[in-house]
Amino acid sequence: MNRNHKLWAPALLSLALAGALQGCSTDPGHAAAGAKASYQLMQLAQGAQVSLSGKIIPHQEVKVVSKGSGKVAAVNVEEGAAVHKGDVLIQLETDDLLQQVRQAQSGVTGAQAKLADLQAGARPQEIAALESALAAAKAAQEQAGAAVQQAKAGLDLATSSYNRLRNLYDSSSSVSKEDLDKGTFEYEKARTAFEQTQAAHKAAGAQVEAAQAKLELARSGATDNTLKATEAEVNRLSAALELANSSLNNATVTAPVDGIVVKRSIQPGEMAQAGAALFSVVKMDRVQVEVSAADNQIAKIKTGTEVQVKVPTAGDQPFKGTVTFVSPVATPNTSSFPVKVTVDNQEGKLFAGMVAEVVTAGSTEQKLEVPKSAVLQRDGKSYVVLSDNGKAKLAEVKAEDKNAEWVYVQESGELKAGQSIVVNPDAAIAEGTALKAE
Repeated sequence: MNRNHKLWAPALLSLALAGALQGCSTDPGHAAAGAKASYQLMQLAQGAQVSLSGKIIPHQEVKVVSKGSGKVAAVNVEEGAAVHKGDVLIQLETDDLLQQVRQAQSGVTGAQAKLADLQAGARPQEIAALESALAAAKAAQEQAGAAVQQAKAGLDLATSSYNRLRNLYDSSSSVSKEDLDKGTFEYEKARTAFEQTQAAHKAAGAQVEAAQAKLELARSGATDNTLKATEAEVNRLSAALELANSSLNNATVTAPVDGIVVKRSIQPGEMAQAGAALFSVVKMDRVQVEVSAADNQIAKIKTGTEVQVKVPTAGDQPFKGTVTFVSPVATPNTSSFPVKVTVDNQEGKLFAGMVAEVVTAGSTEQKLEVPKSAVLQRDGKSYVVLSDNGKAKLAEVKAEDKNAEWVYVQESGELKAGQSIVVNPDAAIAEGTALKAE
C-alpha cells in the first residue's frame, strides 16, 4: 500500500535560499537612521501537510457456508442483492432428511411404547441375543472412540494450519485470500468431522448402556433397572431425532448478517459441501481505509483519533473517519505500520477498492519554517525581523529545531505564512529600520 508524504515544499524552499544563506552579509551601518539597509528577504512557508494513501475495504465480509452437504434445490438471491439477517439464500434438497426424521420419530415412539409395556423375565435365547448385542455395542463404542481420536488429530492439524495462514494473511501479503479460504474450508471440514465422531461415540456409549440395561433386565426381571434401560433408549432415540431435525434445519442456508451479496459460488443442481463458501456478503454501511504509516509518524497516530478521508472519485467533500486499528508491528521487510480507519457510509457513496487519502489532525499544525540564521537573539529572547511596509519589525518567537539549518516557529497574529522576513539580520538592526530587498 502506498503512502504520500507531502514534504516537498521545505525542500524546494531550502534549494531556493541555499545561495542566499551562504553569501548574505550586512553592515551594522544599515541600521543607521535615514538609511535604507539592503537585506536578503524570504517569505515564510508553512510545514508541509502529511497524508496517508490507501484503499477502501468493506467493514465486514462474511463467507456464507453450509453446515451440511447436499444437492442444491434452489438459490434465492443473485449477486448484488441486498439481504437481511435470516433471509433464505439457499435451499438444499430435503427428501432424505425428512425420511431420517420420520425414522427417528418412529424409533422414539416405539421406545416410549416399550417403556409403557414392560414384560418380566426372558428366555435363554433372548439372554444370548442380548449378550451378543452388548458385545457388539461395546465393539462399536471402541471403534467410535478410535474415530474420535483420529478426528481430533485432524482437527488439531487443521487448526494449526488455519491459525498460521490467518496470521500470515493479516500481517503480510505472502498468503492470498484463496489460500486463506482453502485453509478455512479445511478447518471447517475437520471440525465437522470431529463433531460427528463425538456424536457417534456418544451414541455408541448410549447403545452400550442400553444393551447392558436390557441384559440386566432380562436376567433380573422387571425392576427399576428395566425402567432406566428403557428410559436410556428413549433418550438415545430422542437425541437421534434432534440430530435429524438439526440436519433438516441446516438444509436451509440463511444470511448471517445484513449486507450485499458480492459473490455467488453455487448453482441449483450442484452439490453443496459442508464448510465450503457459497456466498460472500459484505456490510458497507461502514467501510475501512487501509493505509500504512511511516516509522516517524506511527507514534502520533492513536486509536480513536478523528481524521479526514478524501476520496476524489466520491466528490470533493471529505469524509469524517476514526482510527480503529494501529498495528504495533511493521509490515515485514518495510518500516511501515498498517493502520485502519473506519468511515460511515450510510449514503453508499464509498465502494470497496476506491483510493482514499487519510489526513491526520497532527499533519495540519500551524508551524512555520525559518532558517536558523533568521533568528535574532536579544536579551535572552528570540526574534525574527519582519518586513512591514519596507520597515523592520521585530516579532518575538519560540524556536523549535527541525534540523541543522532550519527551525519551526509558531504562527501568531503578527507572524503568518506568506510574510517576508530578513534572512540574516545583523545585531544593529532595530525596530523601524528601512529595508531594501536585495
